[in-house]
Amino acid sequence: MITTYDTPTEAMTAITDGWYNQLAASLNLSNLHFQLLQPPAVPTSDQGLWDCFNVIPPVTLKYNRWIYQQPTFFSQYAAVVNGLSFPESAFVKDIGAETYVAWQAYLKTITPPPPTNTLPTVWLQWALVNAPEVANIGRSDLSTQLLIQSAQAVLEPYEGPNAKPADFSPSLSDLKNTLKASSGTSFSFNSAHDDPDVSDSWVPGDDPNYFGMWTGSSAAFHVSRKFASSNVTVSVEFDHFATVAVTPGPWYNSSSLHQAWASPSTPPWIDSADWQTYFGTTGSFTHAVGSLLAADGITLTLTSDASFTAAEQLIIKGLVAMGDWPVYCPISSSVLSNSITIAPGSTTIRFKSAPGNPVVLGFNVFDIRSYAGAG
Repeated sequence: MITTYDTPTEAMTAITDGWYNQLAASLNLSNLHFQLLQPPAVPTSDQGLWDCFNVIPPVTLKYNRWIYQQPTFFSQYAAVVNGLSFPESAFVKDIGAETYVAWQAYLKTITPPPPTNTLPTVWLQWALVNAPEVANIGRSDLSTQLLIQSAQAVLEPYEGPNAKPADFSPSLSDLKNTLKASSGTSFSFNSAHDDPDVSDSWVPGDDPNYFGMWTGSSAAFHVSRKFASSNVTVSVEFDHFATVAVTPGPWYNSSSLHQAWASPSTPPWIDSADWQTYFGTTGSFTHAVGSLLAADGITLTLTSDASFTAAEQLIIKGLVAMGDWPVYCPISSSVLSNSITIAPGSTTIRFKSAPGNPVVLGFNVFDIRSYAGAG
């Protein structure tokens, strides 16, 4: 039977790790950040594109979207920001009750009252004369208060029953324009000479491969292992390709995320245990997408010298529309085409994407410390 499992699965994992290394080297991508998307995304709208990278990427070189059910970047960021607070009582504790009374009395003498966003500066000017020993900590406290309140205020329109969609940059039209102005490339892969060593990547060791020869198949299927153990060559042409920065919309405040990561205590956290919940080793917000890799006008030709039985050939031909190694892109519209020719000792698969339709092949992933600007 085609679907019987055969272990171990090193063959499929090794050839996919080799493909990962070849793709990264050919496109000048860093294996300290690059992550393959399996299957790639072929967005047809802004929302479709944003949904693609509005995600907390898993810690794996190959992000198989059939396997990993990841939270969105927006949901984790919003939960973090809404978990922050700097109460007035903390400000009083830091500057002292007597100084606080004097500060409040001073504020009442200012007509009109100073805008909230100017309070840290107003405080500093007053405190340097009247309470110099707590001038800096008071300014820091008021700045933190202002930062949290501002970040929570801009989030409000994006939450609740009538929430606006969490937008990002680029838009789909921006991505198309970037690709149109970008150069193309061509490169090849040969499993006889590939390098499956990913021990120096951002996910060291053997990174799991969850798909076999076609999308949804297991790497442990006998037909997948037969394919992966054969001599496989791939020739690739991109009409255009580009690495494009991913930037959250106006709902995002980078300083508030930095504050949350850099200060695990209470305040600014309402519950200090939440720092571990989000940013700890097993937390839900440990990585973020910094940029995406997209290509336009893809032509890919794969050959294998595997000798598949007649039954195996029927299975492979019947499932080619599911998408096959190494791009695994299902043929769901006229944007993509896939064809396969199988003969004894020879398998050829041709994949094409129509020009003018970006295909998101992967991400550059950053740990949350770096993403938050903390090092």
